[in-house]
Amino acid sequence: MTAQLENRIMMALIGVGFVSNFAVSFIGWLFPPLSYPQMTCWQIADSMAVMASVLMTRYAGSRSQNIAAAGFTMLAIAYGISFGSSNMNAINVEKMAMVVLPLVPATFLISFCRLFPLWLRYGSLLIVVPFFFMYKHVIEGTYAHDDLANAFAYMGLQILGLLWFVFALKDYRRQQMTSNNS
Repeated sequence: MTAQLENRIMMALIGVGFVSNFAVSFIGWLFPPLSYPQMTCWQIADSMAVMASVLMTRYAGSRSQNIAAAGFTMLAIAYGISFGSSNMNAINVEKMAMVVLPLVPATFLISFCRLFPLWLRYGSLLIVVPFFFMYKHVIEGTYAHDDLANAFAYMGLQILGLLWFVFALKDYRRQQMTSNNS
């Protein structure tokens, strides 16, 4: 396999990962709360996000965005914590709330990525706010599965994944056009 083909496959898999994370999470939301189908969808979605984040690590590093690459590695860890907080029909909310701990440095490091426009780089930092509310509710014992902070936290992170992919894909296509014109 040539490096060019491998890079094309990598970009496709990043897209599949982030799009699947968003779509399968939405499908899971349609099922009854904490049901087997919902939890299965959310575990699949987290797995796809881990894959996409790890591949984004590779892509960002190949574009000399090494600080951001480290951030995508930490993002994969955060999604792994989310995955590990789910059972067949329940969520361990204490584990789930711990997602915020690696998410803060992950989004900080990702904000260094020069492949993304400034609004996305700085906007990425805001995603930790609803996660802090979720964390606070767990600590205070006021956590509720249907809390709006949960929806904003995860939906916001999934939308960020889609945006990161769009701008990485734009960079990849620009790079391909430049190499084809050389």
